[in-house]
Amino acid sequence: MFRKLSFRSRLLLSFWAVLFLALLLPSLYYRKTLSEEINADTRSNAIHQLNLAYWLLSQDQPFQNAASLQVWCKTLGDHLGTRITYVASDGTVIADSQVSFAQVPSMGNHANRPEIVQAYKEGLGTSSRYSITLERNLIYAARKSDGGGAIPAGVIRVAVPFLEVKRKLDRLGRNLILTVLLAFGATILISYLFARQLEAPLRRMIRAAEGIGSGDYGKRIRISPGQEFSPLSHAINKMAKSIEKQIHTITEQKQQLEAVLNGMAEGVMVLDSRGRIRTVNPALARIIPHPPASIGRRPLEVILSSELQQACDQVLAGSDELPVQPYNLEISLGEGRAFDVNIVQLRDRQEGMGAIVVFHDITQLKRLEKIRQDFVANVSHELRTPLTSIKGYAETLLAGRTESPDSTRDFLQVILKHANQMSKMVDDLLQLARLEARQQLSEAVAVDVATALNSAWKACSSLAEAKEVRLEKLLPEDPLLVRADAEQLEQVFRNLLENAVKYGPSGGTVRVSCNFGPEGVVFQVRDEGPGIPSQAQPRIFERFYRVEKNRANQEGSTGLGLAICRHIIQNHGGEIWVESPPQGEAEGSAFFFTLPLANKE
Repeated sequence: MFRKLSFRSRLLLSFWAVLFLALLLPSLYYRKTLSEEINADTRSNAIHQLNLAYWLLSQDQPFQNAASLQVWCKTLGDHLGTRITYVASDGTVIADSQVSFAQVPSMGNHANRPEIVQAYKEGLGTSSRYSITLERNLIYAARKSDGGGAIPAGVIRVAVPFLEVKRKLDRLGRNLILTVLLAFGATILISYLFARQLEAPLRRMIRAAEGIGSGDYGKRIRISPGQEFSPLSHAINKMAKSIEKQIHTITEQKQQLEAVLNGMAEGVMVLDSRGRIRTVNPALARIIPHPPASIGRRPLEVILSSELQQACDQVLAGSDELPVQPYNLEISLGEGRAFDVNIVQLRDRQEGMGAIVVFHDITQLKRLEKIRQDFVANVSHELRTPLTSIKGYAETLLAGRTESPDSTRDFLQVILKHANQMSKMVDDLLQLARLEARQQLSEAVAVDVATALNSAWKACSSLAEAKEVRLEKLLPEDPLLVRADAEQLEQVFRNLLENAVKYGPSGGTVRVSCNFGPEGVVFQVRDEGPGIPSQAQPRIFERFYRVEKNRANQEGSTGLGLAICRHIIQNHGGEIWVESPPQGEAEGSAFFFTLPLANKE
């Protein structure tokens, strides 16, 4: 039926409906706001009467019995025109001004009343609800009381009738409804008179054209009766559809480009034809500290690299007819970061685009190359000394320069010693390679820590006896079982104990202790040596790294022990670190590593 009405009638009805809602909703909101204020005032009045009753109660105490408290509540309640109730801490009602003293014991337990629960938690509680005892709505306010005399500690509560508040709200509601009806009636009359003079189809086309011009490309003109405006309406709708399609295509292409740029691991910087930064992708944030602030600046202003700026200027100097070939350079930005940069000139400069700069992070490649170079140099150095000794002694023997059998035997022992050292180094390198390739522990069983520690100390006994170093084990008396490979755990203890004995003083003590953490067991191997400089601590777990510059001071050591320990612990899912000096000590070193506890059956 609504569709059969004229356009003007439908417009007026719609307008009146909107107007009615526009008048009604604020009125309801205003009524709700006033209701809340009235309720708040009533609640505040109840709290004020509660504070007065609480003060009078403290002044009139102590009461000899519950009957005297009932009389006091009755008298005060009559004067204030409110209901006063005293509830013990267990929820039992002691006295009530509007209930006879004989009926007080039959009242229900009040421990779960909202205002009483809140009073015990916060000292003061309020609520509003229907009272079954008095059969009317009340606003309650309660406060904790310490009691006195024969009256136990509990809560004093006042209840204010809600009837007067309800009357005010009803009167307010009637006035608001009357006001809305009068305003609505007057507006209906005025709007009807004005609507007769409006040319609705023309207005709609104007609004549609304005919407399309402001960016609402989905705006359409609904064809209204009358042949005058139909061609114009069709033309506007066709134009809006064409614009919307083009904008959708452009937006989709922009979103695809943004997705590609945002998903790239390489940093991308777009320069305009003047060499200013036009946009950057999120990956460039690790290179530029504040990417949004870099827009509109030259590359040199945000990345301190004159080579980069010169390369950008050189690429931008080319024209569309004689473009410059893509430029490639390598830059360093401090903190060991290295980047391979590719700069490509954009052919079409009509939109002010100049060039695209792509940053490839090659820091990890450089670090690996440095590690490889250091490794080759270290291995060559470590093998050169024993090989030189073997070669020298072998040449001496071949030349027949030793006449006594004892000298020959000494030479052969030196050759054997250095050969064993090289063999041990090769074995350690092979083991380290296997540990790095495995990345995690393939098989682990429950291993007794004490057994592994004893075996490791036995392997170090000759070195410890020579320096008169003793082992102090601070482990639990009960068997401590961890999930690990027994041989690898023994090797970790052996490497750490050898270092502790080797670097510790003669007659010193090596302490092995443990404590339990959320990730398992944390072991500690502590020595009394000179300690490790702070600048060397981050590198001591590297291969062939030694704190002493003179490598010959540690004869027989391959320099791979701590590196092997680190990979073993990491394959067990733990961590290893060093503190030098340990916390609370002036000297010495403490190596820590974690292992998971074995599940006890």
